[in-house]
Amino acid sequence: MDSADGDERAARCALRTWADQDKDSLRSITRADVVAALPDSGTPRVDMLQGLRHILRPLKNRRIIFTDPTARIFCGMPTSTIPLPVEAADLRKVLHDQEVPRAALAALAIFHALTTGQLRSLKTTDLRDGRLFLPTERSCSPTPYGPAGLPQPPVAPYRELPPIVSQTTGCGVEPVSYVWINDVLGMPTSWLREDRLLHEAEATGGDPRRICDLFGLSVGAALRYTGTIDQPGLVEHSLRNAGAPPRSLADDVAAD
Repeated sequence: MDSADGDERAARCALRTWADQDKDSLRSITRADVVAALPDSGTPRVDMLQGLRHILRPLKNRRIIFTDPTARIFCGMPTSTIPLPVEAADLRKVLHDQEVPRAALAALAIFHALTTGQLRSLKTTDLRDGRLFLPTERSCSPTPYGPAGLPQPPVAPYRELPPIVSQTTGCGVEPVSYVWINDVLGMPTSWLREDRLLHEAEATGGDPRRICDLFGLSVGAALRYTGTIDQPGLVEHSLRNAGAPPRSLADDVAAD
């Protein structure tokens, strides 16, 4: 699940709680109400508070409500989690699916580690000269997305990037929703993205600089992946999903 999706779900939980308490207007929500609705700590607290701020701060700025009840409330830190790989059989299943949107979305997440937000905002003009260009968080203008500032070549046979639309957005200009992307994939996009990042961390021997350059992560975020390469469970997973060893030249000569 992407952070924006988690924030939205958590905020809805708080809004339902207040509705059950017969609070019929956000103007009546106080700081005490927010504090009472928040979980004690960890990711649930962070998600709910961030989600409520995304709702209440714009209302305050537009003077629809008089005060922002989330102001000056300590957010805390999200719960630390270990990224997990996806079974190779599950990756093959979603990649080889006959439904074009699912296979295309899966390829972009599995090979290029795109986030749900990046998948939602993709345009046909982002594919130029056989390269995929994406806006980065450090710049508002489209910049190359790839190692050493180079754009990544999309994996064939997904070079012809189709517009990503749903029944709701097909007749307009709005992007598809986070929920629609995850529903089409049959799993959260973050699972596929984390699998790709873990694979890169293993392939580079745990080089955080490579992860930062290739995927635009901060050093701290990259270390979350490079720090897992010696975990026994992940080593076992890699061995279980490894293909057959390559044939040696001696084997080929003996076969002849």
